[in-house]
Amino acid sequence: MRNKNKQKKNNRKKLVTYFDPRSPISEEFTSVKTNIEFTTISQSSQVLMITSAEPDAGKSIMASNLAVVFAQQGKKTLLIDLDLRKPTQHRVFFSNNEIGLTGMLVKSECRTKAIQDTEIDKLRVLASGHIPPNPTEILNAPKLAELIESLREEYDQIILDAPPVLVASDARLIARLADGIIFIIKSGASEYKKIAKSIELLQQTQTKILGTVLNNPNAQAARMYYTYSDK
Repeated sequence: MRNKNKQKKNNRKKLVTYFDPRSPISEEFTSVKTNIEFTTISQSSQVLMITSAEPDAGKSIMASNLAVVFAQQGKKTLLIDLDLRKPTQHRVFFSNNEIGLTGMLVKSECRTKAIQDTEIDKLRVLASGHIPPNPTEILNAPKLAELIESLREEYDQIILDAPPVLVASDARLIARLADGIIFIIKSGASEYKKIAKSIELLQQTQTKILGTVLNNPNAQAARMYYTYSDK
């Protein structure tokens, strides 16, 4: 029990934009949001996909904190955990992953139950639900595209926490549903060839890579460098 409480506390510490909104690192997340808005003045960025080349680059931390920042700015925001192979968002916001996206798509679970409130005003979370044996099939099904389209009518901002690009084809399938992509690079750990390959694969989806974030998720006072793409 003690270990579970400790793990929950550690996971919630990752939500720095909520628990310590005036900290320097919270300001960095806010800066990323601002840069996204400047980059997309002339185009829609309602649905954003967050991904990386490989695991442990900090893409899920970016997704959750970016969702918080959008909500804090008054936007009705939905965070969807589409990393069906290694979901994490349920541990950050609540412990229950019994209901979620897979239940909605496979078992037709009620949307009002699957999409859960958080203690953060204007922010709701759709957890992954049970890890399925066939993530790629679920992500490629028309039901998911239909769901995202219908959610556009309900939310101002939708953040998609996608799997790493090189793990499987999942991220490329999800990219087709998004208006833009934010690509996370872990400082000092990401290999150039893998980054280049990931970007090449994402460009094949025809969804614009809005920018990249150089991130060190293990640092106490990490600085994030956002660069935008004009291609």
